[in-house]
Amino acid sequence: MAAMVIANENANGGAGRRQIRQALDFLRRQGFSFSLRTTEHAGHAQQLAAATAQGIDTVIVMGGDGTLNEVVNGLVSAGPERTPRLGVVPVGSSNDFSKSLGMPQDWQEACRVVLRGRTREVDIGQTQKRGHSTFSPGGAPETSAENVECPHFFCSASCLGYFAEVAARSLEKRRLRGSLRYVIPAFGVIREMTEGWEMSVQTEDRVWHGRYAVLLVGNAPRFGGLTMLPQARPDDGVLDGLLVEMVSRWEALQLIPLVYRKALDRHRKVIRFQATSLSVTLRRPTLLCHDGEMVPGSFESLEYRVLPRRLQMFG
Repeated sequence: MAAMVIANENANGGAGRRQIRQALDFLRRQGFSFSLRTTEHAGHAQQLAAATAQGIDTVIVMGGDGTLNEVVNGLVSAGPERTPRLGVVPVGSSNDFSKSLGMPQDWQEACRVVLRGRTREVDIGQTQKRGHSTFSPGGAPETSAENVECPHFFCSASCLGYFAEVAARSLEKRRLRGSLRYVIPAFGVIREMTEGWEMSVQTEDRVWHGRYAVLLVGNAPRFGGLTMLPQARPDDGVLDGLLVEMVSRWEALQLIPLVYRKALDRHRKVIRFQATSLSVTLRRPTLLCHDGEMVPGSFESLEYRVLPRRLQMFG
């Protein structure tokens, strides 16, 4: 078995460096043979994964959700239907996807999961940007086939609107752990909220059109250190959606405790849905966030779809 470890020693502001070294030593003592690649900059994990996807049976990610996202994008973008088995030693600030899968958060127990060798198949989500979007009020989003860009993939969730703006600011708060990294920037975004986004969202059987503050599309329950999509399952072949109508600043503040209590459904401006695919068109551009990391560029038209059982993960 050819195995590779892709380690991000800067995960969680460098706090996970010691755990990574302990995990590497533990795997060596157990006779687990692997080559080691250490990331040096943003995007490097994706490059490493893409370059080695063909000749590797197993990839172990030592890092957080952002590192895992890069590795998955590298492996899946490399082309083959079969990707290497994927293990995670979580040392990030939130570790949302590994927690959603019920994986151990202790580095030694996470290594033991890999050594036991049992895997499960899990879904991932895909987004694809399309050029020359035409906003279609009250109907299906219309896009041309021109300028179709390469897809991006996510493990836990993808968001746009004000959630994406919160995520962008959270990257400046890397010293904070868990949900605080997102909740604290949220207060600044709420203070500056204005008009939201006029948006059309179409699934296989529904269309929503209106002015919205947030769209969150998830493959797993957790995002931003919180349980945002309680019904989402990473192996059920569907994506779970959360659409929030534009709210006042006071209403937005009221949403925060509802998130902590997993009771967002109680708010009259919150819509939940499930779909295997959906199209989104906005009248003005938005930022886009996958698994806590920003996708480069701005977006006015997106296609989402689920890729069922695309990954084999230890667990």
